[in-house]
Amino acid sequence: MCLTAAGAQTLTLHYQERPPYSGTRADGGVGGLVADPAAQALQQAGIPFRWALTPSQRQIALIQSGRGLHCGVGWFRTEARAASGQFSEPLYQDQPLAALARVDTLTVTSTTASALLGDRTLRLMVKDGYSYGPQLDRLIAQAPRAPKRTNVDPSQMSLMLSSGRADWMLVAPEEAAVVARRGLHLVQLSDVAQGLTRHLYCSSDVPAAWMAGIDSGLAARPR
Repeated sequence: MCLTAAGAQTLTLHYQERPPYSGTRADGGVGGLVADPAAQALQQAGIPFRWALTPSQRQIALIQSGRGLHCGVGWFRTEARAASGQFSEPLYQDQPLAALARVDTLTVTSTTASALLGDRTLRLMVKDGYSYGPQLDRLIAQAPRAPKRTNVDPSQMSLMLSSGRADWMLVAPEEAAVVARRGLHLVQLSDVAQGLTRHLYCSSDVPAAWMAGIDSGLAARPR
């Protein structure tokens, strides 16, 4: 299906340097667990696009303005975001979120998110404006100790963690394999049953026919 008849305009596909989900390859292209299926779906649908390396908060501002042909790659779906933009079908489903923690603070290898968030002595670090899914967002909001918030990427967050500025952070195991540092270890969270799906998050200006073409391409890809 070719959809270039929608004015032959170009979609801007925003990404972050966030291995293994998305990142700039040695050849200058963009690839990763969410970048690859996004590009393949757009190519199959015949939608012209260009990559743009864009900070997450800038992506949100562009998409939620409703103006222009913008999509962010790899976003979790929330009701609040869906009210100000459009989501594609899933690009990828994460493994269940886990805790990346300081080994000198948290020695166990498995616990629950409820237990960690209920412990006033433990300092959680979260990315500001980021969603960890309805279950964990709710637990974080209800926690007796407010989390430390930051705008840096997960790799920098893990550096802050290892330097003692917090005790733990939430992370997908796929990403932990990339960002973990000496003195940190992965702690499984037994009450987080299912990993979240990552999507294209697009402005309302992106035509419905383009969104349908993207979804068709995602549905047709090998599993």
